[in-house]
Amino acid sequence: MTTATSAPPDIERATLYLYQLYDIAFGIDLERAHTLLNTPATEPTARARPVATRGGNIEIPQLPLEIGLGEETIALADRSLSARVQLRVYDLGILAFRMMIALPGGVSWETAAALLGAAQSYPPDVLASFLRYRDAALALLQPALERPYAHADRAEDYAILMIERLGAGVPAAELGRDPVILRTALGERRRLSASAAQLASSFSYYEDDLIVLTWSAAVVVEPESAAREDVALLLEFANAQLLAFRSYDAEVERDLARVARRVGRPRRPRWPLLLSSGSFLREIHSLIADITETSARVENALKVTEDVYWNRVYAAALATLKVEVWRTGIAETVGVLRETAALLRDEAQEALAVWLEVLVIVLIAIELVVALLGLH
Repeated sequence: MTTATSAPPDIERATLYLYQLYDIAFGIDLERAHTLLNTPATEPTARARPVATRGGNIEIPQLPLEIGLGEETIALADRSLSARVQLRVYDLGILAFRMMIALPGGVSWETAAALLGAAQSYPPDVLASFLRYRDAALALLQPALERPYAHADRAEDYAILMIERLGAGVPAAELGRDPVILRTALGERRRLSASAAQLASSFSYYEDDLIVLTWSAAVVVEPESAAREDVALLLEFANAQLLAFRSYDAEVERDLARVARRVGRPRRPRWPLLLSSGSFLREIHSLIADITETSARVENALKVTEDVYWNRVYAAALATLKVEVWRTGIAETVGVLRETAALLRDEAQEALAVWLEVLVIVLIAIELVVALLGLH
């Protein structure tokens, strides 16, 4: 571990990744999207390659589509930068745009911190560029969208400083709690307190690699190109899952509010109540099944079947991004819906019991009338 007075090795070669993810639909047919995206104005689409380094056994049933969208010049931290733009299309209904900015050789840690700090809230022209690419992709992908959302403005952003080579000095694996690297990952210019180290998670596999994760950005030191793509895909996928849960939580909250309004209406024990309760119960059970199926679909979009390095990195990314908060919120909503269904079932049974009692009384009255008429 380095101290606050020692400096980490110089950055010799690095690329800054700026991400903007949009949730546009419940799902996307990737086969149809592959055909739609192959236009003269775009690079040929291909599936992202599976994670293959560090002995990992990672299963992604539906690998996202990858497509290059060309070059873009952006302004970030008072610098004009050239970015190569890439799009990944996920079957979860998410478009993940990535601007890859090759930084000049010998960029300082101070400059890197300034860039990541500026990336925590994208400048208007950067956001405008992402929106332009999103709208163009939406126009192309309309036929491949399953249950498209009326508003595709729910987004998630993230940044990665991908360092390909460090200068001579302390090995990367020993820099996990270096204050300069931590300050860079957090995008801070001022000196941090010692307790700020708890805001980041660090991992190393070899002596010359390092991953430092925070909630809005990551610093990755990785000499191996395949491993760089693997960690970038895993962090992107974690953000995609976060966005999917955020979007679905909002959808579920709307459904729950609609159900609550109907449950809250004053009711009297009458015959139409039995019919409406049965229909309403079927609607709630259908909603519960849909929520459960969708949650499982998002959770199972990526599986790490062995306790290996990438599993720990991915789990830490999900924890850092607070994905569990949204997953728990959806589970609690399902619990509320189940309780609502139980209340409606009890209400319907109570109404049925009342009507049976009325029917018994009516039948007794009829028998009495018939008996009296017979005696007469």
